[in-house]
Amino acid sequence: MKKYEVWMGVHLPMIRVVPIVAAVAASVLLPGVGVLAADEVITARIKATIERMDTAANSQNSDELFSNYSANFKSKDGLSLDATRKATVGLWAKLSEPAYQTDVTSVVPQAKGGVRVTSTTRVKAGYRNELSSKGQLTSTIESVSQFEEQKGNLKLVSQTVLNERTTISIGDKPPEVKFNIPTTVRAGSSFKVEAILPNSLEEVPALGGISLTPITGSNLALGAPPLQPLRAGGLFKTAQAPIRAEDQSVTLAFVRDGGMLLFNQRLRVSDAAKPASKE
Repeated sequence: MKKYEVWMGVHLPMIRVVPIVAAVAASVLLPGVGVLAADEVITARIKATIERMDTAANSQNSDELFSNYSANFKSKDGLSLDATRKATVGLWAKLSEPAYQTDVTSVVPQAKGGVRVTSTTRVKAGYRNELSSKGQLTSTIESVSQFEEQKGNLKLVSQTVLNERTTISIGDKPPEVKFNIPTTVRAGSSFKVEAILPNSLEEVPALGGISLTPITGSNLALGAPPLQPLRAGGLFKTAQAPIRAEDQSVTLAFVRDGGMLLFNQRLRVSDAAKPASKE
């Protein structure tokens, strides 16, 4: 029996990485400190706190991590503090030796004392699976977060994910796939998804599948789509964006002799957006 036939009977893992954004300790401005100096102080505090938050995530210390979240935290996807913590701990159970690295790209103090932070978080980790095969997870998440002062400390109160991509590879030789998927589309418009396998399907057969699922607070874990034999060099699909401006999760799965590959990307659906591709 060929190895890829064994993969067909395997329950494909669910993939969704809940973004982790560091919260910020409050700063007290001394008399005579100018606006520029104040901005530099809070930016430095943010970066230092994010480094500590990454350390907490790397050691999978949920108490340390979520002590920086407001009790009333709510993401744009509808996740509360409890739901975010549950999803994060659930993900950690599948990871080995996670490495989180968050880079701050923008810090903007708000008029009423809040802080708007734009950041990019990259995650690399081993991925445990039922086959006990080599597994690897990589993820990149771009987000905008809002912090407000609460009892002398700035707490993370809301978050909007701008872009996210997650890849899980399992096996000694997972399929090589080149993706061409838009990151943003207009509500109600059609768009194309291309997943190209460079190696001949006649020489090495492959299975593949695709699904499009709304991203909501009640839909945390996204299962892999049904698989079918691939032809014509990969998987090509024209899909329709929903009429409502509701972000979607594009999930693709591929199985080939030697391993499997799962790929997940957020598709932002806007009332007025220009389609953009990201390879």
